[in-house]
Amino acid sequence: MEAFFYIIILILMIFYLVTPLILIFSSSLGLIIDPFWSISPFVWVFILVPIIDLVLPYLNKQDVDLEENIFHNFSILIVLPCILFLIIFGLIVVSNPSITFLTAAALGAAVGMSGGSIGITTAHELIHRQNKYMRGIGVLLLIVCCYGHFRIEHIYGHHRNVATKEDPATARRGENFYFYFVRCVINSVISSWNIEKNILLKRNINLLNIRNRMLHYFVLEFLFLIISFYIAGINGLVFVLFHSFISILLLELVNYIQHYGLERKMENGKYEKFTDHHSWNSRHISANWSTFNLGLHAEHHHRASKHYPLLSQEEKSVEMPANYSIMLIMALIPPLWFFVMDKKIHN
Repeated sequence: MEAFFYIIILILMIFYLVTPLILIFSSSLGLIIDPFWSISPFVWVFILVPIIDLVLPYLNKQDVDLEENIFHNFSILIVLPCILFLIIFGLIVVSNPSITFLTAAALGAAVGMSGGSIGITTAHELIHRQNKYMRGIGVLLLIVCCYGHFRIEHIYGHHRNVATKEDPATARRGENFYFYFVRCVINSVISSWNIEKNILLKRNINLLNIRNRMLHYFVLEFLFLIISFYIAGINGLVFVLFHSFISILLLELVNYIQHYGLERKMENGKYEKFTDHHSWNSRHISANWSTFNLGLHAEHHHRASKHYPLLSQEEKSVEMPANYSIMLIMALIPPLWFFVMDKKIHN
C-alpha cells in the first residue's frame, strides 16, 4: 500500500513538471502530422483540462510546506526553445507553396495557444525575476508574440493601478470581454509608452534615445515580422500574426477574469491598499500546473517577486467558481459571464 502511494506521488510529480509541455506538444501536431490536428491544443485546454480538474482536488499545501528546486527553473527555461521551435518549424511548414492562407492561419492559431497559455505565462513569471538574464528571456517570449510593451505596463502600471480605472487590464463590472479587449490593448500600448517616457524624462534622457525600451520592442517585433516574411512570404506573416493574435487574446482573457468587477475604493484621495478582495483567485490543480501557478493571483499581487512554486495555496477571499479554462469560455459569452459573476461581486 505504501509503495502504491509513492507511485501515485511520483506520477503526480512528473505530471506537474510536464503539464506545460503537453500543450506545447499538442500545438506541434498540426505541423508534424496534418493541419487538421491544429484543433489539438484547443481540445486540451478547453475540454481535457476542465475534466482533469473535476477529478483532482484543489491546491492545498500549507505555506510552510512550499519549496522550490532546480526542476522548477528547468520547467520555465525549457519553454523558450520549445516556443522558438514551434515558430521556426511552423514558418518552414507554411513556406510550402501548397499551404493556403487559411491553413497557415489555423497552424498559427494552434501555436498561439502555446504562445498565450505557456509562452506569455512564462514571460510573466520571468519579467518579475531579479536576474537580468531571466528578465531578458521573458522579454524575448513577449517579442515573438508582438507584445513586448507588456513588460513595462505590467510591472510599472498594472501592479500599481490594479483594481482601479487607471489600469487598462482591470475589467469594469458590466464590461463585456470584447469591449474590454479593444480598450485594454490600445490603452496598454499608450500607458506603457507614457510610463517609459516619464522614466526617461526623470533621467533627462530624450524620448527618441536608444535607451527607450519601447523603441527596442517595436524594432525587434518589426524585425521578427520581416524575418517571417523572408522565410515563408505572406504565409509566414499570416502564421505569426495569428500566433500573436491568439497569444494576446489569451493573455487579455486571463487579465479580464483575474480582476473583473473588483475595485479599490478611494480613501482620503488615495486608493485603498490592495487586498485579497481585489483579485479572483483559482486553486485548480491542472490549470495552475499548466500555467506556473498563474491562478494564485492574489498572492502574486502581494509579493510580485515571489517565485511561482512559493505562491500561497491557501483559500483567499475571492475565489473563481471554476477553473481557468471554463472561466475563459464563460468570458467569451457575455450574458453567461454576467449572470454568474455579477452575483459574486460584493459591493
